Parts: sequence; structure tokens; C-alpha cells
Amino acid sequence: MELSWIDVVDTAVKIGFGAVITAISGYLVLIKSQSYESDKEIKERFYKLQDEKKIKYVEFLAQSQELIQSHLYTSSLPNSEEYKCYLRIFNEVQIVSSNEVRAIAYKLMSAISHFIFLNKNAQETELVSDMVRLAREEVALFQEVVQIEVTQSPGK
Repeated sequence: MELSWIDVVDTAVKIGFGAVITAISGYLVLIKSQSYESDKEIKERFYKLQDEKKIKYVEFLAQSQELIQSHLYTSSLPNSEEYKCYLRIFNEVQIVSSNEVRAIAYKLMSAISHFIFLNKNAQETELVSDMVRLAREEVALFQEVVQIEVTQSPGK
């Protein structure tokens, strides 16, 4: 059977359209795949940072509460090793936190510092009790704020 030029052009156009459709669909699949991978990486980084924050927040809270308990009846020195460790974790919290958390962490650190450096022997019991209560309230406030931060979803 003899092919006419119309049949040849018709076949070429069909092959060309098929190639164009394949190229477009391949491009769309590639874009979608890259978008998915990008979103996946962003979420992985977000959750990794959230886990890092949780660890730092728990450590900061634990050290805050330990300092309160260990200095209920005695005062501390600013150059003690436990206070230096506390300042280190405080600074780590400041680096990875939002501005709201940073402000609350500063209030907590300040309340803890005032309490542990207070000379307990020369003070009235009521003042010491008020300072303990204030420090514990700051711990509770910090817990509330960071709980909200570390449980939020990506993209918020």
C-alpha cells in the first residue's frame, strides 16, 4: 500500500502531539515531585527544631526548679558551677526561641537569680516565700508558653 504525503503528515503530527503530551505530563510530574520533596524537607526541619526546642526547654525548666529547691534555705554565688550551667541553657533557649518565649525565659531566669542570690539568713520568711512563689509562677508561665510553641503545626 502506498502512503501518501497526507498519511505521512498525519502520522508525524500524531507522533509530535504524543511527544508534546508526554513532555508536558513528565514536566508536571517532576514539578509536583520536587514540590512534595521540598515540603517534606521543610517539615522535617521544622519537627527537628521542635524536638531540639523541647529538649532545651525541659532542661531549662528542670534546672530552674532544681535551683529553687536547692536554694530554699541557702543562697548561691554568681560564680557557682550550677549557675553557670543555668546561664548556658538559658542562652541556648534564647537562641532557638521566638521573641515571646525569649521574654518569658528572661523573666524566669531573673526571678530564679533574684531568689537564689538572696541571703536567706537575713531576710523575713514572708519575703523568701513570696520570692519562691514568684519564681514558681514564672516556671508555670514558661511551661504554658513553650507548650503552645512546641505543639504547633508547620506553617503557623
